[in-house]
Amino acid sequence: MSQYPPTPPSEPALSAKQATVYIPTRIHPKIEEYARTKFARVVQPSDTPEEECLALADGIVSRVGDLREKQLSQAKRLRMIARNGTGCDNIDLNYCKQHEIIVVNNPGGNAATVAELALTLALSVVRRVKEMDHRITGGERVPSIDALSGSLLRATVGLIGMGDTAYEFAKMLAPFQCRIIAYSPTSPKDRWTSPDDRYPHVVEHERAESLEEMLKQVDLLSLHCPLTPSTRHMLGVKEFKAMKPSAVVVNCARGGILDEAALAQALKRGELAGAGLDVFATEPAYGDNLGELGKMNNVICLPHLAGSTEQVQYEGCKVAVDLLADFFDGKGYKNRVV
Repeated sequence: MSQYPPTPPSEPALSAKQATVYIPTRIHPKIEEYARTKFARVVQPSDTPEEECLALADGIVSRVGDLREKQLSQAKRLRMIARNGTGCDNIDLNYCKQHEIIVVNNPGGNAATVAELALTLALSVVRRVKEMDHRITGGERVPSIDALSGSLLRATVGLIGMGDTAYEFAKMLAPFQCRIIAYSPTSPKDRWTSPDDRYPHVVEHERAESLEEMLKQVDLLSLHCPLTPSTRHMLGVKEFKAMKPSAVVVNCARGGILDEAALAQALKRGELAGAGLDVFATEPAYGDNLGELGKMNNVICLPHLAGSTEQVQYEGCKVAVDLLADFFDGKGYKNRVV
């Protein structure tokens, strides 16, 4: 949730119809056209050099791709960046704060969709879907007795993080009668136990006092925390060794939270049963830059698509455009990050 209250209307220095907005990467095509009706000009790398786009930008719609000091220092007119999702680790927030560039996001907008993919990966890895597909499409006859697998039914599931995505994921586990253990030292003690506007349904769960305490118990570990200095590589050699050899790891949060080299080694040594990964430390991730993880039958790798459904991308990109337009028109704005 935003640390800032909604900002009230103000006298605009520049209206939306006078503003130039830069869209660095492709967004939903209908919202691209919608943006052109809201602002004086929309610029993109496909029709204008990046340096010129940055120099012209009064606002930026950020979907994917980095906005670091190298880019932001060229954007002398920039007043606001609007993210179409929750995470802002692709944006240099310190630079924005120092240069009074407002950053807003869309918290929770894709939570259910990301949780849906986390569940998809969990089931697919636990049930050995990738391995079995490769074996039979490769011409092997696989007797069902040789395809025995684990199950989510009555499994112990560990969650790192207790935000919107973790909440939606935990609710989706209800039919599987899972025991849920959550580790989130930054979340209030009554999170998910006392209904409120953000989390209206009680989710039965236990709270782990330490990460180590949780890791040794879980059959499935699912990551739902932001990437921060304190969470970067919070899962490495030591943590994977603490887990059951039958355990599965799913990450639809951010790639840098786990040490990918350590994960690959743990899988090769049989210290873990498998992994489902939608995010990587270096993106876009494909081909050889997936390393050992991309060659394993018990690892499913996806190209950071958890939030990429038609509906979520349409709605999220529209929210970002509307946040910018309201800001420039002096109508106030919400979801401020810095």
